Amino acid sequence: MEYSRILSLAGTRNAQAQRGDSKTTSKLSRISQGILGRVLNDPHCAGTVISGPVGSGRRAQLETDLGQMAEPPKLIRLNGSNFGTKVPFGVLSFLLAQVDVAGASSRHELIHQLGRVLCTDQRPSMVVLGRPELIDEQSSSLLAQLATMGKIKLFVICEHVQDLPGDLFALYRSGRLAHQRVERMGSMETHAFVQQELEGRVSAYASATLCYLAGGNRSLMLKLMHSWREDGHLLQHNGTWALRINALDSGPAMQALHVSLTHGLDDGERELLGALALGGPVELNRIRRSGLTCELDGLLNRGQAKYLPGAAYKVGISNPLLSLLVRAESSNQAHPHGVELLAKLHKDPLAARILAQLKSLNDLGDYESQLRVAEDFQQQGYHVERWPTDPRTRVGIVEMHVRALAMLGQLSHGLEAIDLAKAGLAQAIRESGPRESLDIAFQELELLSTFATLFSTEMTKETSIAGSSESLLSSSGWMSESLHLRSLSLQAASWAAQSRQADAMKLVRYVDGELRNIRFNGPTVSNFHSEDAADIEFQLLQAELLSGVWNAASARAQRLAEGQYISPLLISYGDIMRGILLGLGNDYDAALRLLEPNLHQMQVAGDRGTEALIGSVIAYALACSGRRVEASALVCPEYGTPGAMKMPLSFYSWAAEVFSCLALAELGSPQAARLRLATFAQRARGGQHTLLEALTLGFAARLGDQLVLPQLRSAARRCEGLVGQNLEALADAASAKDSPRLAAALDGMVEAGHLLMSVPSNNEFVASMEARDQRKLSRTVNGRKRASAPQIQQHDELQFEAIEQQPGWMRELTKREAQIAKMAITGKTNSEIAKFNGVSIRTVEGHLYQVYSKLQVRNRQELTALDRTSRRTAGLR
Repeated sequence: MEYSRILSLAGTRNAQAQRGDSKTTSKLSRISQGILGRVLNDPHCAGTVISGPVGSGRRAQLETDLGQMAEPPKLIRLNGSNFGTKVPFGVLSFLLAQVDVAGASSRHELIHQLGRVLCTDQRPSMVVLGRPELIDEQSSSLLAQLATMGKIKLFVICEHVQDLPGDLFALYRSGRLAHQRVERMGSMETHAFVQQELEGRVSAYASATLCYLAGGNRSLMLKLMHSWREDGHLLQHNGTWALRINALDSGPAMQALHVSLTHGLDDGERELLGALALGGPVELNRIRRSGLTCELDGLLNRGQAKYLPGAAYKVGISNPLLSLLVRAESSNQAHPHGVELLAKLHKDPLAARILAQLKSLNDLGDYESQLRVAEDFQQQGYHVERWPTDPRTRVGIVEMHVRALAMLGQLSHGLEAIDLAKAGLAQAIRESGPRESLDIAFQELELLSTFATLFSTEMTKETSIAGSSESLLSSSGWMSESLHLRSLSLQAASWAAQSRQADAMKLVRYVDGELRNIRFNGPTVSNFHSEDAADIEFQLLQAELLSGVWNAASARAQRLAEGQYISPLLISYGDIMRGILLGLGNDYDAALRLLEPNLHQMQVAGDRGTEALIGSVIAYALACSGRRVEASALVCPEYGTPGAMKMPLSFYSWAAEVFSCLALAELGSPQAARLRLATFAQRARGGQHTLLEALTLGFAARLGDQLVLPQLRSAARRCEGLVGQNLEALADAASAKDSPRLAAALDGMVEAGHLLMSVPSNNEFVASMEARDQRKLSRTVNGRKRASAPQIQQHDELQFEAIEQQPGWMRELTKREAQIAKMAITGKTNSEIAKFNGVSIRTVEGHLYQVYSKLQVRNRQELTALDRTSRRTAGLR
């Protein structure tokens, strides 16, 4: 990830997680015992729905715990299948074979005959029901009635409650079926788990890649760790376990893992698995029309394939690791039948195969190979006659091509690829007439072109032309919600980079609200892809960083680091940004703990750009700690001097320069630091990055350069927003040498997260203040640090037992949201909560709205019931 790469993080995937290690098994066992005791002993409870990403593991654990009971009830296992949906009472065929169906002339008689079989000695049987989305309506109706009559206790295992068939969903809505949600292992838990297994510090990228490739399955992660260590992909560097990004799907240990994962498949199942690996996800209807439902059932039952979330039913391989291994095997062998199968499963088999190959190479971090594949395809792939077949897949190829160029620092060449694709698509639209799919594809290319234009100008140090694309970004004619929100997030980042920080933050708040609505209203049936949401979050973070609103940026970076989107690059990026913002908040101890593993990962990966950025922050932290020799080795050379990185003008190059200069000042060279800051301010002025210019001049004045105060006042006056106003007030107060006004201006900077401006060391602002105002400023800084401390818990401090002993719903919330939610559960009113926390009632209402949205509850009563259920099943009450 060089600096160009940081600007183009994308390609996230939603990974469904499964748990398999001993710690998780014990936790699931406690949940199982709580469910069994409550459901089996409550005559008014018809059963329970267990939703979440642990289908087969949850089902096996339930059956194990049932067998350990003193007097276990009769257990019946039922599982939906594609075949069963086509046969009346398909899932109940085994049970119906035990009754006289011919003698049951009516539904009433059939129910009573089934009841006599299932409920003997007045003791209902336990029915464990898997894959309810593939159960026919007649069977679900009978099961719902039997559960209502008390003849059976029904345990339904599903990914989402929306998967339930009609009658079972009605039973769930009536309250007769209880609901237990089992969450997947988050990024922080994964990191702690990997560190515990490797008995050492692990980089965020290494643990996130393990989680992503293994689909969150801990048992598979353990095998993958062992294979990578044997093959030399996972190695220790300066005390940190780091991942060497090269051919992660190769090596003897990985080949052995591939054999174990595909053992027992017949020829038809292997062929379908190979087609899914080579061509990517397939629509369920195309598999049915191809006569492959039996093969699909086999893959689903073994956990090697899964249904993907979204409005359209699609099937894909269960985890990226299996896809990589199967793809490697299929690519090395000739499969004449595979080509025919891909033609049956995809509208455009060639385009599908190229897109799947590009995504696979992206998972491996092989951007050079990505670029070669994309360039070969563009020779013939964007001709006019090829677009009408499957425009969405071709747009995906263009996007992967442009992002590969960005990761290699060649984003300016992406405009050529986009123009070539747009030319063929425009002609296809003219020849075939208006078609929605083609029009959407054209808008996708327009938006991608705007992205490449905005960021490639930064990299070539040209004058910004953001204004020329403003009409496109602010257009209301976008044909999908995703396109509209992505354009707004790009607009926010563009405005923030110039002088419209206040307008940028208004857009950020609006887009944030729209994303919350999408997640709350229909996350599993929406056409809004997680990849698009991740791109939007990334751009919103750029807007917050460039607007100087670092408190909001820190909160967003933490969410990304915690795995809001299952993308190793995005998780690693969020972790790095948290460390940088901790450094800007003058918490250099926490920044050092967080950034050192990331520095070692970048050294192993050979990413000099990001290594230089992280190194500059660490250099300042080491200098403040008295480790002067180590700090001197990490200070970045001045831009333009031999050995310096050619970094694009951005927040990242600004942070690298500022921290390097502050480190120089701590090491006894304040004059050199002031000269470097003045040079960088000129560069920022030439690139029209107004706020970066003002902040650079502010740090130069902080180091004692009084000559820059007029320039600081002028640059700050051109900025919108609170940070610009505070910088202007700071320049005026410093010119007038007014101590109270200086303290007030620095207080405002601290409230926005700019604590580094108020550090006493090498700070002429603080030195010129009276002792009383210095003490007041110190109290403000310390109070701000205490307020933010709960939100910067480090990976190394996470312990499994502490995680497992808190209710599951708390891990969905921020620290402040969890605190307010717990007070609401205890019966505190909004007024009491506001008074206790020193905030307004509207702030409390806003936090509670976030809590209800994230937990999908409607009011305090449902929140209290969720907490009670969560604590009971976790064995805490």
